[in-house]
Formats: sequence, structure tokens, C-alpha cells
Amino acid sequence: MAGITIEFAGLEELRKAIEELGSDAEVRKVNREIFRRCVEITHPRMKAKISKSSDNFKSGRKGYRPSGHAADNIPRKVTANYGEAGWGLLGDAENWFYMKFVEWGTTKQPPKDFIFNVREESDGDYSRIAEEEYQKLLNAKLGG
Repeated sequence: MAGITIEFAGLEELRKAIEELGSDAEVRKVNREIFRRCVEITHPRMKAKISKSSDNFKSGRKGYRPSGHAADNIPRKVTANYGEAGWGLLGDAENWFYMKFVEWGTTKQPPKDFIFNVREESDGDYSRIAEEEYQKLLNAKLGG
């Protein structure tokens, strides 16, 4: 699981119409804008759901303590193919590897499911944003 990855689903007819009317560069530009907007609405929602300790310096083992709180360091990535907010939870190579324990829980701490909950909360907005951006391109191409 790599944070929240936003991909298209359920908009196939609209996507095909856009691809027929627009150039590859135009479609990539619209897709990038869709993903940018989706990540921008996901980021504050995720930040609000991550709990913060009063003193981050007490978190984790010495030598492995990242600077700042995870909520203040949520990674974001946007390309023409996808948008992503959050961390890769399957690996241990990142400073924020412990977020998987927050998401999935441990024997001493119940799961918070903040990534799953943000994804569920934002799904409708992702579709709405994609429809709006595709409609803008269609209107520009068809003069409507």
C-alpha cells in the first residue's frame, strides 16, 4: 500500500471521448490537473486524521526519530498518470516507516485506518473533479 493512489475508474466513456477529441499533450495536461486537485483535497484531510504527540522527540528509538510530525510531512506526488498522498507502508526505508503501525495497529494500539478513511471520504470528490476537468476540455473542444 503506497498511501492513497488516485486512478480513474468508472469514467471510461468520458475518457475515451476526451482522447478522441484532444491531443496527447492536452489529455496529459488535464489528467495532471485532475490528479493535482485530488491530491490537494486529500492532503488536508489526511493531515487532520493523523494524531500528533506533544513531544516528537520522544517518538521512536534514538537515531531513527524523524524531524517533525508525520502530519506535517505527508509526501505528495503528481504526474499525468496518477496522484499520490501518503507513505509507502510496506517498506521500512523511509523516515516515516512507523506510519504503518498507526494505520494497521499493533498488539498494544488499535488501527487508526486514517489512509483508508481518507480514501473513502474523498472518493466522490475524485470522480467529481475528473468529470469537471474533462467537461472543461470537452466544452473547449466542442464550443459548448
